[in-house]
Amino acid sequence: MHHDTPSEFAPPEPTIGRRVAQLRKRRGFSQEQLAELAGLSVGVIQKIEQGGNARVETYHAIARVLRVRTVWFTSPENPEPAPTNHRNGVLLDIRAAINPPAGLSGRLFSADPTPPNLRMLESAVLTIAHDYQENRYDDVARTAPAVVRSAHAHVHVLSGEEQQQAVRLRADALQLTGRYLIQIREHDLAMVALRDALADAIQVGDQALAAAAIGQQGWALLRQARFDEVEDLCRTTAEAIEPRMSKATPEELSAWGYLLMRAAAAAARNNRQHEAAEMQNLAETAARRLRTERDAVGHMRFGPATAAINGMQNDLIADRPDVALRKSEAIDISGVTPNTKQRHELDKAKAQLLLGDDEAAETTLHGLRATAPAWLQQQRAARDIGEDLWAEANKKRTPSAKLRELADFLGVPL
Repeated sequence: MHHDTPSEFAPPEPTIGRRVAQLRKRRGFSQEQLAELAGLSVGVIQKIEQGGNARVETYHAIARVLRVRTVWFTSPENPEPAPTNHRNGVLLDIRAAINPPAGLSGRLFSADPTPPNLRMLESAVLTIAHDYQENRYDDVARTAPAVVRSAHAHVHVLSGEEQQQAVRLRADALQLTGRYLIQIREHDLAMVALRDALADAIQVGDQALAAAAIGQQGWALLRQARFDEVEDLCRTTAEAIEPRMSKATPEELSAWGYLLMRAAAAAARNNRQHEAAEMQNLAETAARRLRTERDAVGHMRFGPATAAINGMQNDLIADRPDVALRKSEAIDISGVTPNTKQRHELDKAKAQLLLGDDEAAETTLHGLRATAPAWLQQQRAARDIGEDLWAEANKKRTPSAKLRELADFLGVPL
């Protein structure tokens, strides 16, 4: 039954006094410092924070010091500057490239008068892959739509083997665009790109590229907590492409192991620990056959370290942070992709936090902020860790300037 009244379980809206106190602490001021900078008495600040009322001029003076609009104290908006419409402009271009309108003759791709050049198209796809791995997301967002449109044009005007090569490059460009969209949480749009990438890979008979597109779909679905679907999708695909170990190529082993990792991750998150362990063991079997990290189709990398990192994540999810941290220290991450290395560090921070080592967890996050700021800001898990660190610091002491900066950077709510 629908009720207009809020749920009894909904958290109460913070009072004006609580909001003032929270933001004062975030900015690193004591009550005395805020009072001095605002030209008020300490008693006025104490009265407000204890739930008392004040004139609007008083709130204005406090807001000026705390660098927010005066109305923030009585509205639920974020105190930080509002985002620009840059993201919407970027997504508009990507949507037009990967999901154009359709007419009676099919989808209406924009015309491209530029003569086809497969070598240049391949170079452009590789540039997107490199920018993605180096966390240059703005560059990916600017480049990907043009490359996808160019790939569509190549497929349209070419024929025979050249057209097949163009289809394969389009699949590659689409799955890279899908990965970027997952990173910025545009999951539904990512699924459009990945389904088309899969269709192209199937059309040219590229099983490894198809497996990469399916695995990326699994990642998008994982981010939406659709665990049953991920496990079923990746497990059944892995079963369909399972190679004969004695004759398997590195590409076949990588594709198979990668899908099993995704399935194991979904099972672990779905509290199916036995199934997760079985699939993780198979993934590690494939990794051991490779002996080292190998570049796989779809600009992925798979091997013993990548598989071990996935196993560490599963231990963390199963509430075994001590086991996860012990495993993490034994993993040689030198050969994994930058994205995998960053995820590994974030998992370490979570394990450190769960084991009560807040200082180590904060240090790990500071390290990630220094080396991969664009990536870190996209990680909901990082913000969750930041929230826990902030809450614990407020219980024990006034949060340090470094933690305040980190909380603001991660978007930790007040």
